Amino acid sequence: MTIQKYKDYLDVGIKGQIATLEDSNIKTRNAEQAVQFGRAVVKGTTGGVDIKNIFKSKVSLTFDADFVTGNTVDIKINNISIPQVTFSISHASTFTTLISAIDALTGISAIAGTGREIIITVDNAISNITISDIVVAGGSSQAGSTTVYSSVDVFEGIVAIRHGQPIEIGGDDKYQLKDAVNVLTKGVIFVEVVDTVSYGDLVYVYNDKLNESNQGQFTNSASGNLIVSDAKFVSDATGTTGSPALAKVEINQP
Repeated sequence: MTIQKYKDYLDVGIKGQIATLEDSNIKTRNAEQAVQFGRAVVKGTTGGVDIKNIFKSKVSLTFDADFVTGNTVDIKINNISIPQVTFSISHASTFTTLISAIDALTGISAIAGTGREIIITVDNAISNITISDIVVAGGSSQAGSTTVYSSVDVFEGIVAIRHGQPIEIGGDDKYQLKDAVNVLTKGVIFVEVVDTVSYGDLVYVYNDKLNESNQGQFTNSASGNLIVSDAKFVSDATGTTGSPALAKVEINQP
C-alpha cells in the first residue's frame, strides 16, 4: 500500500519538511520579510539574528568605450535617475563623476571595477536591483554598455516546517514578517527544484531575477546562482520554473 499520510497527517514530501530522523540542527532566526517553507534564506541586517530572501543585489555595469567630449550619461538605478553626468576634462574624470553620482543614491554603493566597469550593490537588499535607461548621448561617439547581475547575499539555511506546526501559517505556506523562523543548517529536507537534479549533485540556490517568484528554490546549475557549501542532493527529480519538483537535500553547515 502506498503511504499517503504520516500519522500526524502531514503529506508525504511537503516542501520544508525534515525528511529523516537522523541528527539535524535547527536555528531560530527573525524574519525580515515573509519567507516560504523549503526556500533558502540568507543573512539579514544582523548576521546570526535576522534572515531574508535571496536577491540579485549586485550588478557589474561595463562600458565598451571611453567617454568623449560632448557625451552625457543618464542611468536609472531601481527606477531612480541619477543627476545627468556631462563629460568633463577626460574619460577618467567623467567616469569618476559617474561613480560618485551612483554612490550618492540612498542605499546604493558604487565602486570602480576593472577597466570601464562599475560595481553597484544594494545594502541589505529586500528586492532585486535593476539598472535601466542607460543612455550615452552627444559627442562624436557613444559608448555602449552591458550589465551582469549577481548577489552579495550570504547563505544561512533552509526554511523548515516542523512537526506540530500547521502546514499554513497566517493563511499561507510561509513565515510572516517578524516571525521566529526555523532554519535548518544540518539534516535532510524536502525542497523544490527548478532543474533536473540527480543524487550526489552539488546544490545551488536559484537566483534568476527574470523568474523572481522562483528565487530561493534549488538547482544544480552554477550559472548566476548561489552555491550551498557542504550540501548535496540525495534524490533525483525533474522540475522547471513553471513546475518545480520536490527533491531532498542533505546539508551540513557549521
